[in-house]
Amino acid sequence: MSKRQGSNPLYDGIRSLVLSARQSAARGVDLLQVYTNYEIGRRIVEQEQQGADRAQYGKEILLDLAARLTGEFGNGFSRSNLEYMRRFFLAYPGRVAPIFQTASGQFPAFPISQTVSGISAHTPISQTLSGELQASGETTYKPFVLSWSHYVFLIGLKPEARDFYEIEAAQQGWTLRELRRQFDAGSV
Repeated sequence: MSKRQGSNPLYDGIRSLVLSARQSAARGVDLLQVYTNYEIGRRIVEQEQQGADRAQYGKEILLDLAARLTGEFGNGFSRSNLEYMRRFFLAYPGRVAPIFQTASGQFPAFPISQTVSGISAHTPISQTLSGELQASGETTYKPFVLSWSHYVFLIGLKPEARDFYEIEAAQQGWTLRELRRQFDAGSV
């Protein structure tokens, strides 16, 4: 006795909620990778700046770091990937506040005032951390909004083109393939 699969508002609503949550989680993981790679790049650059012969010293740092990180964490930390991270930081200097190992130990607790069911009538909506930082003038925070693959492509462009294509890709929701196609078409 199988029931015919017709439209069911409860099912459709829950299905939509689950799909949206999964998409948001995947997007959050992508953005966390971008911020982590930026911070890795920042730390590599800072370490290099302490060395005497920057070029040779930098190569040695990346080779050693690549071997150790790949040994512990697997793929994703090759010398070339670490170089992308380094170049990413250099292409976007001062773009974001540094990532701390535990956010709870570094930032004041902001009250949660919105639930899935709606906004609490008792507690005002708190400013996001990025908004708090901007309001206080502590940083020139501009969030990264694209995937790591997008940024790997963008760091190879001249700064003017990089800025243009980053904005367009974010506003238009371009995939990496669409970004490359637009660039190859020579929009700038």
